Amino acid sequence: MLRESTTWLRLLALAPLVIALTACGKSQADKDAEAKEAAYREKYAKAEALFKERCKTAGVVVKRTVRDVEGIELTKIRQPIPWGGKEYFDPMYPGAAMAGNSTGDRYVWQFLQSEFRYSYAPEQRGALGPPNYPSGYQQLDPTAGYRYVEYFDTKSGRWQRCTAKRDAQSARAFEDLMGCQLIKEPTSKYALDYEDLIDPSDRALWVAGIKLKVIDKNSGEVIAELTKFVWDPGFGVRATGRLPWEHAGSALSTVCPSYPKRPHGSDSRYFIDTILEPKQGE
Repeated sequence: MLRESTTWLRLLALAPLVIALTACGKSQADKDAEAKEAAYREKYAKAEALFKERCKTAGVVVKRTVRDVEGIELTKIRQPIPWGGKEYFDPMYPGAAMAGNSTGDRYVWQFLQSEFRYSYAPEQRGALGPPNYPSGYQQLDPTAGYRYVEYFDTKSGRWQRCTAKRDAQSARAFEDLMGCQLIKEPTSKYALDYEDLIDPSDRALWVAGIKLKVIDKNSGEVIAELTKFVWDPGFGVRATGRLPWEHAGSALSTVCPSYPKRPHGSDSRYFIDTILEPKQGE
């Protein structure tokens, strides 16, 4: 028994030396890798906590809804950026929370499109497509979008009113689907506005937000709001052609609120048409 105890004590005494020798055996590259991993874990934990905190304020607030709305005004048009442009990799990119959503003319077009739902899941949001386009297998009759969309064109300094063309089946290009004409002033009673939330401390951890607002133009009242946040856990990594903000915006776990059974890429349309219900029929 005494011999066993002595052996055990000797092993304990040698333990610090073994640990020291092991540490000395690590290369500088190993030490750098461990330090980098530790820094990443610390940053990840901080960013995850921030994202969860911001998500407490995310969601939809509705004061009232309106039925049989024929047209809407868009106070801003989200502008396209070059494919793979630096904005995709910029933590301060204003449109980060909507990366991957429609921009330019297609931003306008989404509000004119019809929605196609399936008969076996009528409560789920469906894909958007041209008006008067035939329904596919197990699809319900399409739900019409708005009849017109108005916005101020900053390039021409004039108001535009856009409508969907009705010969979608023979369309060969995007220009065959939507047409716009100049108008003196908008006539729509309601508008959709958005505000990009750009907090430098949030963006340093790759957390971005946006607030969408539906406005009664006569009274100036905000009748509904959607607040959304997106987080990129990769902190802008570009590996394998990854576009950080677009990648983050397409993952349910890094978006709040998230909708698992909703097509990705038309958040603005899927929000506003639940508040301002488009008029159906002729």
